[in-house]
Order: sequence, then structure tokens, then C-alpha cells
Amino acid sequence: MERLKKFWKDKRGINTVEIVVILAIVVGLALIFRDQMFGFVTNLIASVTGGETDVSSDAIRNAGNAVID
Repeated sequence: MERLKKFWKDKRGINTVEIVVILAIVVGLALIFRDQMFGFVTNLIASVTGGETDVSSDAIRNAGNAVID
């Protein structure tokens, strides 16, 4: 019985539990709002690149080979 009381009062593992719960909440929010986040990031990239929304690796490689007159 004394062992159970010590275990109940022991707080050593509480940090791990808190981190797992916070991580689960963040992942859940990311899944719920993924379309809105994707749209935000796409608009942000478009504003930075001057309207170009194709930021695939092929487009980036080809942009480096563009001929400037």
C-alpha cells in the first residue's frame, strides 16, 4: 500500500506526458486546418516569388537555367 502511495505522488514522468499531450493537440489542429494552412503557405510563397506558385524542385532547377536577355 505504501508503494502505491509513493507511485501516486511521484511526479517524475509528468513532463513526458505533458509533451505527448501538447504534441497530440498540435497534430490534431494541423490535420483539422491543413487546407487553410496549405492555402496560407501557397499565398505566402506566391507573394515572395512574384506570383509563381510552382515551387517544385524541377521548377526551381529550371529557373536557375533561364536565359536572361
